[in-house]
This record gives sequence, C-alpha cells and structure tokens, in this order.
Amino acid sequence: MRYQTDFAPSHLNAPPRTLRLGRWTLHYQAFSRFAADGREPVLMLGGAFQSFRSFSAEVQELLPRHPVILLDLPSQGGNPQLAPELALVHLADLIAAFADELRLPPLMPIGLSYGSALAALFAARHPQRCARLLLAGVTTFGRPGARRLLGEGLDLLGEGRVLPFAQGALAGLINPLRLTETGISTAFRKSLLRQIQRLSPQEIERYRQNSQRLLDFPGFDHHPACPTLVLAGEYDHFTQPWEHARFAAACTDADCALIHNADHLAQFEQREACASFYRPFLQGAALPLASPGATRLARNRLTHLERRQEPRLAPLNRHGRLLHGEGGEWPVEIKELGFFGALLQADLPADLPYRGWRLQAGDLPPLDMLPLRREGDSLALVFPHTDATASEALAAQVARAEPPSVAYA
Repeated sequence: MRYQTDFAPSHLNAPPRTLRLGRWTLHYQAFSRFAADGREPVLMLGGAFQSFRSFSAEVQELLPRHPVILLDLPSQGGNPQLAPELALVHLADLIAAFADELRLPPLMPIGLSYGSALAALFAARHPQRCARLLLAGVTTFGRPGARRLLGEGLDLLGEGRVLPFAQGALAGLINPLRLTETGISTAFRKSLLRQIQRLSPQEIERYRQNSQRLLDFPGFDHHPACPTLVLAGEYDHFTQPWEHARFAAACTDADCALIHNADHLAQFEQREACASFYRPFLQGAALPLASPGATRLARNRLTHLERRQEPRLAPLNRHGRLLHGEGGEWPVEIKELGFFGALLQADLPADLPYRGWRLQAGDLPPLDMLPLRREGDSLALVFPHTDATASEALAAQVARAEPPSVAYA
C-alpha cells in the first residue's frame, strides 16, 4: 500500500483508487503522513447516504496518529457497481480480500450505522485481520419495530414514493423530540432531507440492496473477539442504546460508551465526546470512566440497560379511529401514545392488512401507522412518520405532556 501524504478535504472529491477482485470493483482512498506506513490503519466504513466526503473531519482528526483508509464496497457509498447477490457475509469477506491483496497489516475498522454490521462481521469472520474494532449506530436489526420501519421504507421506494420515504428516513436518523439536546439545526435537517429526496435511481437501488441485506441477515453466530468499542447515542431511537450495550456484552473484549445529547448521528453531533473515547481506544490506551459528554457503561450493566426510551402517554381523549385505505374504519381506545408508536385496544378483524393504515387520535392529523404486534384485543403499532405535518403535530403534543410512566413497543 502506498499512501497519499498531502491530505486536504478536497481530495475526498477526487476519483477514488480502484481494486478489482474477481467480478467486483472496490473503491478506496488511503492517506498517511508516510507514503510507506507499516502501522495498523484505520478503515472507515460508512452508513446510508454517506460518501467519502462525509468523513473529512474524521480523517483530519485521525491522521496525526494513524494511516486512514476509506473503502466503498460494491453498492456502497459512491461505488456504482450493483451487487444484489452479495450478502453481508460476502461483503465482509471482500474486506479481508482487500487487505490480503494490498498486504495490509491488521486493520482497525470504524463502522458507522450500516457500516457497523460489515465491520463487526469482518472482525468476527477474520480475527487475524482485525486489530481493533470501533462501532457506532449498531445495525443488528433484531428489534421488530426497526425492521418494520426499514421494510416500509423499501416498500415506499418500490412504489416510487421518494418524498414520504425521505421524511421517514429523516425521523430515524435525527430524533425530532431531542433537537434541543442534540443541537441539530433546522437548516441541517432541511439539507439532509433534500439530499435524501434527490437520490438518483442508482442511489436508490444501492440503498435498497443494502437495506435488504440487513433485513436478510440472520444474526451473528459468533461475535468479535478483538478489543472493541461501541458508541451509543443517548437518544438514538433507530438503533437504541440497549441494543448497543447488548452487542458489546456479546463480544469477548468490548466496552460501550453512552454519548450524551446525541442520537443516531452521535459522531457528527458530539464529535469531541466521541473522540475522547476513540482516541485512546485506537492507540491501545486505557479508556476513561467518563469524559465531558460521555460515560462508559460498567460491564455488569450491559445486559440490564433500560429499554424504555420513549414515554407513551395515556391521552386525555382516549377515543380514536383506525382507518384503512380500502374503506375500513374501527373505533379504538388509545391506551398509550408516543411519538414513535402507540398501543390500542379494539375489536379488530382477525387478519389485519399489512399496510395502508392511519390512526385518527383526537385533534391530530391522521397519522400513518404500521401494525407491529397483536395480543388479544390489543394492537401495538409504530409510526413511520412519512407525513411531515402530522409528525410535527404529534411531536408538539408529546413535548407538551407531563412526564408519565412509560411503556414501549
């Protein structure tokens, strides 16, 4: 490997280097302070809607201490090659083949969101190739609500409904109830929404393939054994803190740090808090018990972290109506109502249609909803937040409510 030594942010816009491995073309860029650098390199693996340009600040932060490689596998980031036949395990094996071909020393992958699944699989399947592993926004997708929302996004894209898809994706990436805490500006939210709305047909297909891989992934048969650090955003509803902690507990040698005032975009919202843990981790130094904006969770707490993240309120007016697009309408009692989901009680048909539902709750606009699970006459549901007006009205109602006892779907 020959590294580029004159890094500037503009270089991330340049055409990447390419490596051909059989049928597959990999895109990468590699930077260091030394052209021939035998140190263990950091390998950046990004998530949905991210490209090499997304990591300018991270590359600049890491370069004084580490070589840095940015890698786009087929159908990822800016790599236009489609690969619907490749499962997550195949892509993880391509990372190992990439390292073999370029004769790299053991890697230190940083996996963000979708990239976390790839990084973790690579570490588990190729332990000799992985020195250390850093994960954030862990996408193991065992939680039924997350899988339901991801599947709904794919259905919307299949129908050509990019605008509602973009609204729902934005609500997953940025927790609308915690904008004050995370410091996300209206301008940033609008910019990200426009970016998602303007995805090209090829970008949509890449997103579809990557999301389907996550839904098809059967789970880990064994977890990474190398030193591992998991960073969890305190208010991340898409990949929740307890899921990060459970993943860390399943690893042989892992720590989990809770990043305060952050959601799914923790590494962008609270850069210094994240860096206070990943700097010493990547250098093999002891981690702090806490730092400004972050707390390391005790190992004996990892499997006992509270799952109750979002309060579900008992609304003052519990009478509602469940509406279906084919003309059905049923009265319901709204037992619990939150921003991300609700619990209803009603006499409903035995076989509920999978999609096409709305909930009329009080004076709120009709809310698009997805049935999640049913027990007797109770129905738990999640809101995909595909309508901005309805979502904003619900968020305002939830924000005005008094702190309640909580329950979660």
